[in-house]
Amino acid sequence: MRLTVEVEGEGAAGALPGQGAALVAFMSFAAVRGFGARHPLIALSERVADLGVRLGPLTTFYERGAEDSEDEANLERAWQDARPLAESLEALVKALDEDERAAVFVRRAGAESLGEEAAALRDIVEGAGRAKRRVRLTYEL
Repeated sequence: MRLTVEVEGEGAAGALPGQGAALVAFMSFAAVRGFGARHPLIALSERVADLGVRLGPLTTFYERGAEDSEDEANLERAWQDARPLAESLEALVKALDEDERAAVFVRRAGAESLGEEAAALRDIVEGAGRAKRRVRLTYEL
């Protein structure tokens, strides 16, 4: 899996550590939490939400490569303001660094690079926010 961050007017930003694979997995599980499934990344998303991480910006993403007009529309809807995403990423990084329960879920999921990937994405998104540009997160399997 690979996560790509695009900055409005600039195109794709630099590569993330591990291609952002752990972050794509976390975002995917966070998007489906509340549907009764069980997985360490779902438990992690619930834990960090309890710690104040706003998950909405982290669950705004779409598959890269439009195949039809519906995909094109969904890709267009995936653009988001950078600042709320940067704030969510900062809160996530903090939770992963400071909360032992969160660390347990990360280890159980085998997602030890999640914090590093989230911090790298945060840095890119913060730059976009300072430039008042939107960002779009897309993934490839």
